[in-house]
Amino acid sequence: MIRNQGGYQMTAHKYLIVAAGLMTAGAAHAEDIPSNAELFRMLKEQQQTISELRAELRQAKAERRTATPREAAAPAARPAGRDAAKETVAATPPAQAYASYTKGPAVLPASGGGAYVGVFGGGGSRSGTDVSQLGTVFFLEAAGGPLAVDATGRTSSGGVGFGGAHLGYEWSYGAYVRPALEIEGFYLAGNQPRATLVNPTDRIAERTFDNTFPTRTTVLLANMVVGFNTPYQGITPYIGGGIGAANVSIDGATSTQTDPAEPGINHFNARPDSSAWTFAAQAKAGARFALGNSGAYLFGEYRYLYVGDVNQVFGSTVNPVHAPTSPWTASFGGTSHHLAAGGVGFGF
Repeated sequence: MIRNQGGYQMTAHKYLIVAAGLMTAGAAHAEDIPSNAELFRMLKEQQQTISELRAELRQAKAERRTATPREAAAPAARPAGRDAAKETVAATPPAQAYASYTKGPAVLPASGGGAYVGVFGGGGSRSGTDVSQLGTVFFLEAAGGPLAVDATGRTSSGGVGFGGAHLGYEWSYGAYVRPALEIEGFYLAGNQPRATLVNPTDRIAERTFDNTFPTRTTVLLANMVVGFNTPYQGITPYIGGGIGAANVSIDGATSTQTDPAEPGINHFNARPDSSAWTFAAQAKAGARFALGNSGAYLFGEYRYLYVGDVNQVFGSTVNPVHAPTSPWTASFGGTSHHLAAGGVGFGF
């Protein structure tokens, strides 16, 4: 906006219109030739108008530079450093853009899943459990007749080794969770509990037995396993659990009476072997470590295995210097196992 001598505001455009009007008027009335003073005054007003117009243009350019200094200063250059990271974030989907912009690595997308197999082995410990030995000794009537035996005690704890295999199928569920179903079988060995059993009775002197139960256990389970994607490529932690059945087999059990002593007599001698099925359940947690893109992986895990109550039936006592007996039943309470396993697997 430009202010003239009379105090009225007028734009440069209006001044040009006025000037053009004066020139037209001068052409129409050529006979009215202005004086030198009037011509000087008109020329001065035009010079003033041009100067004010230039000042207005300079002010507009300065305002544009203030509003967008980076764009006006130089041509757009390729951003570097953190600006490049922002540009990358803008070009990626929201979930990945956030992970790229932050310092932490992005969570890897879930794979399509599929079938897998694995073999494993390891070792651990077995807890002690309550045990009882029940049977009947057929004394003659002169000696008081049959005697019921119900000797009780607790087995020792000990170490075990095991090995097995599993077959499963894994799905992807969202970006983070990888559920799977699997069937699994493994075999525990090196388990030889011992127990001291006592049978209190008023008929004869206290009877005490020293027993051994060399045990082998075969476990069959159906498991539910859930894996989790992490920011670390090739590492998949998981948790799982399963239920099933266990076959508990005892081979070469012994039962020797120590009070009063009966050396050389195994009360299970007619059949020292027995096996029975019972309930089994487990919980496990571990991690898989991929071996490149081959589909193969290593894994390590902790397992808690519970084997339920079980009754084992052994043969009777057959010895010429011992009264005959009924078959013996050994009843075991539930047994806990704490196991560490490592193995190798392959996904299809």
